[in-house]
Amino acid sequence: MKVKEINQMANVAWSPTSVHPLYLACGTAAQQLDASLNTSSTLNIYNANLGQANLETKLAVSVETPGRFHALDWTGDQGSGVIIGGCDNGVLYVYDANKLIGNQPDYLLGSTESHHSGPIFSLSSNPLKSNLVATGSVDCDLLIWDVNNLSSPMTPGKKANLGANVTCVQFNRQAEHILASTYAGHCVIWDLKKSASIISIVDSVSRMKAKSISWNPDVATQLLLASDDDATPMAQVWDLRYANAPIKTLEGHQRGILATAWCVQDSSLLMTAAKDNKIFVWNPDCGERGSEIVCEFPSYNQWSFNLDWCKRDPSLVATSSVDGTVSVYSILGGGLPPTQADKFSAIADSFPGMEMPAVVPQGATPQPIQVKNPPKWFRKPSGANFSFGGRLVSWNKQSRAVAISQVVTEEKLVERSVQLENALSQSQLGPYCQAKAEAAAKPSDQVLWKFIGANFEMAPRTHYMSLLGYNSSQVSDKVRPPVPAADGVAAEVLADKMENLGTNDGSTSSLDPSEQFEMIASAQSFDKTPELEEMEPEVETKPSKVELNVEETSGSNEGLITQALLVGDLESAVELCVKDKHFTHALTLAAHAGQELYAKTRDNVLKQVDGSLAPLIGAVVRGDLTSITTSCNLSNWKEALVAALTYCEDAQFTALAENLGERLEASNIGEYIPSAMICYVCAGSLEKFVSCWSKMQPNMSNPNELQDLVEIIMVLQRSLAAAGRPVNLSEGSTVSSLLCQYASLLAAQGALNTAVSYLNSATQGEMIELRDRLYRALGYQTGRTNQQVHNVVPQPSFRQTPTPQNYQSQPSQFTPSVQAQQRNIYGEPTAPPQAAPAPALFTPAPHVSQPPVPNPPTFGVPPLAPMQPTMSAVPSGPPPTAVGHAGGPQFFTPASQAPGAPMYGSQSQMQQPPPPTKPPAAYDSSVPRGWNDPPPLSGSRKQFSGEHRLGGGHSGDKRLLLLQQAKQQQQQQQQQQQPQASEAPKVPEPIMCPVPGAPEQPRQFMGFQQYGAETSGPAVGAAAPVATPAAPEPASKGPLPAEHQIIQHVLNEIRERCLAACQNQQVKQRLDDIGRRLEVLFDKIRAGQLGSFTLGGVHQIIEAMKSGDYQSALQIHGQTVAKGNFSEMSQFMPAIKMLLQTCMQLQVFL
Repeated sequence: MKVKEINQMANVAWSPTSVHPLYLACGTAAQQLDASLNTSSTLNIYNANLGQANLETKLAVSVETPGRFHALDWTGDQGSGVIIGGCDNGVLYVYDANKLIGNQPDYLLGSTESHHSGPIFSLSSNPLKSNLVATGSVDCDLLIWDVNNLSSPMTPGKKANLGANVTCVQFNRQAEHILASTYAGHCVIWDLKKSASIISIVDSVSRMKAKSISWNPDVATQLLLASDDDATPMAQVWDLRYANAPIKTLEGHQRGILATAWCVQDSSLLMTAAKDNKIFVWNPDCGERGSEIVCEFPSYNQWSFNLDWCKRDPSLVATSSVDGTVSVYSILGGGLPPTQADKFSAIADSFPGMEMPAVVPQGATPQPIQVKNPPKWFRKPSGANFSFGGRLVSWNKQSRAVAISQVVTEEKLVERSVQLENALSQSQLGPYCQAKAEAAAKPSDQVLWKFIGANFEMAPRTHYMSLLGYNSSQVSDKVRPPVPAADGVAAEVLADKMENLGTNDGSTSSLDPSEQFEMIASAQSFDKTPELEEMEPEVETKPSKVELNVEETSGSNEGLITQALLVGDLESAVELCVKDKHFTHALTLAAHAGQELYAKTRDNVLKQVDGSLAPLIGAVVRGDLTSITTSCNLSNWKEALVAALTYCEDAQFTALAENLGERLEASNIGEYIPSAMICYVCAGSLEKFVSCWSKMQPNMSNPNELQDLVEIIMVLQRSLAAAGRPVNLSEGSTVSSLLCQYASLLAAQGALNTAVSYLNSATQGEMIELRDRLYRALGYQTGRTNQQVHNVVPQPSFRQTPTPQNYQSQPSQFTPSVQAQQRNIYGEPTAPPQAAPAPALFTPAPHVSQPPVPNPPTFGVPPLAPMQPTMSAVPSGPPPTAVGHAGGPQFFTPASQAPGAPMYGSQSQMQQPPPPTKPPAAYDSSVPRGWNDPPPLSGSRKQFSGEHRLGGGHSGDKRLLLLQQAKQQQQQQQQQQQPQASEAPKVPEPIMCPVPGAPEQPRQFMGFQQYGAETSGPAVGAAAPVATPAAPEPASKGPLPAEHQIIQHVLNEIRERCLAACQNQQVKQRLDDIGRRLEVLFDKIRAGQLGSFTLGGVHQIIEAMKSGDYQSALQIHGQTVAKGNFSEMSQFMPAIKMLLQTCMQLQVFL
């Protein structure tokens, strides 16, 4: 479809790329006549007017020319360029386009006279040297012109004597000295440097006669030749390197090709116009024959004899047709239908009196243009894009490399963030706050940083009061001025006295012992001064006279007060004193009567006392400081804050300071907003402080202001954490949003490590999304991956309670699972037992060293230590059976018994044993076990020797130890009382276990075992002992990489030295656990699962350990854990810290 249309029979030329807006030059075509048979010639320049959605263009200028144009070109790189026209009178005209468009005179720069003997059929400007123009005329006449000097043209070489017209000339687009021309069906290539032709192209096979030429804009040696002969309506692509035959033949037109044009911006687009009224766009690079046609322009049943690609917008193409129309098409589609009816009316007007058809003839329906592939000018010659972290990725088509650079736009922000990070890494932030206060430009900022720095002092409240202008001794100094210091003793006098200390001058050393004791007894020592002796005489004081006036007088209640005192009615006396305004007497009596009456009287007195001090005194004595902060004048906010600092506890002070800050903030008075922020700082209300700050600094998009706020937030957060008040940055809060914004800004500057440090406490929402993105950018595992890993990694065992070495392990108490009694592993039901056995209390066997058994992954519960039964030398008796009598509770006594003697029951039950029954599932090893069921109980046990160690227990171990010792003493007494081994054992007295088979419902076994125990003692009551399965031999592990072997060497060496220097068994057990956790570190290093940051931190810790600086090692440990990936180091970093602390306790060094 058409974009624009001009009614003129003309040759066309588009304006150069540098000219804006877009213009189209139209010169009246020679050898073509319109319907009016007008023989005048004009050069018109049209504004393309592409902004209007219609077919109209704007005529910018129109000038008459001496001749009609066979060829027209618009070229030049200076200003608007020049318009060159070859006319039918054999003259070449050069016009100044800038003067033409501006309607200025002297627009004709020059013309040629009497050089060509006939019309100029073709011309071409050099694309590399715009001042050179080639023209072709009759009789094979070729001339090269310099538009700056048209008087002396030159010839490309020896003139051919063929007597034919030059139909086309064109300069090569990449070699400025190469020119092609066609005449007499031949194509001749000229080299202007040699001034001779270098090759002549003739197709001897198809005998095609070349009329038009188009050079390939990308390949310098390729050109297109087209024939206007209807017998050979084709176009051929030739390569001068292989000039014996064309490399491509484009066949599609039915009649001869009149014009060709090769797109400069995309060499895969080639356009031809032929006598069959078709305009094709070809892709000469297409390898499949017959599919070279990319699209076809709409056909209007008219020949097109001139084509030109737009230089500025290559999607536009201008065509000239023999019906007197210049059409502008877009190969991207769109446009409007042509005005065919207007053209037919113009023809009718030119032939008056002729009979015209009633119906306007309609041409073929135009089809929309659809290009199969996007043009190459849509490809970017270069590109750049910002990636996460402030990285700029750039490329260009001249280079195959992609450049990645770091762009920092806020250098000051990055510098200040580094300073803040360094300050936060220090243990004391007081100097940092002092430096910020000194560097602050505003007085309010100076005061604010002083209050923030007070949080890091030893007594923050005292510093708060000092900053507010108050101290605890300022009033006492005014009421009781300090006593001036006495004059000191001269140094010479003091030296003389020191020398005479051993002499007899005035000392008691000259007296004999009896005289000295007499002087002491009489208190006449020389230490007593005469002044004190004069002040000591006692003064006799006489008691004041007590008057008992009980008479009642008007206007005074003294008589009633006296009567109330005499009868002991203190409450009435107090009431009367208050009524007579004897407040001192009333308070004195109320204090004597009791606390309740005193409080009541105190409040009553304060209500009646006039003056401004009464409410303050009442608030202080009642502890009601809320009334001060809620009712005081805002101008006295300092005094209210000082009162809260003096009398309130920490929790109450926080609430009162927040309340006072809210009042100041709600006043919306500018001078009170900084005061409100000070109150929030004292209260530690981080969220309220940030909200108040936002009111003063609404433009938080400024990086410097955001940096100021973040510095205060991080320092306040640090102070609150040091005071035991960690801040929970909940999702959606102002603080979390600002930190997320700040981290995003740092990440955009490339400070990824610094940015992620502000998001370590993120739990959800946008903060955790940003943190995960930063983790991925730094090569760490994301938070969600960490969570999945934590669900799979076995939980560490609980910390063992320190116990003496001779403690015994905690007994286990359980009830067999009911599910295991009802079905086996094959799903077959089993016979239910007659009665469930009672929980049995047993003593574990002596500790046997076993290799650690890896715990399976658990979900939500701590790992259970596996129960491994051990072989016992004592023969086991039959399994216990259900007992039906209602005797007292029974428990297992670990005394030695004769073979076959029952462990439960009385003498009568032994004589009449019940019929054998199937043992309960807890004692039957043949019953299959479920995943959560315990191993079968074993009746064999080993006598306690008192030598095994406690494998870890809890705070009830001491109690169990005393119980077991009592049981052992009872067993020894029973053994001494038994006359023979065959006698029935005495039934022990009940302690704690119920009778087996009692109505009490058995508790289902839930897998409870002793946390932290390496091995567990044997169960009791099993039918047969079960052998301990052999522990699998650990798989051999390869060495660590050479650069990391120092880690294994130092850690193992220092742990071995600690084991050698340690005598405490608990510490040795801790060191064994540290060794197992360190193996996790070594395994991760072997597998390459640790990041560079974690490995660097471990190496720094190792260096500090080698030098014996354990304090620095602990600091490096804390920094590594705080800034590193927690999922990587959670399994071994606690062990390294415990090892460092143990080395410091034992004073062990390498």
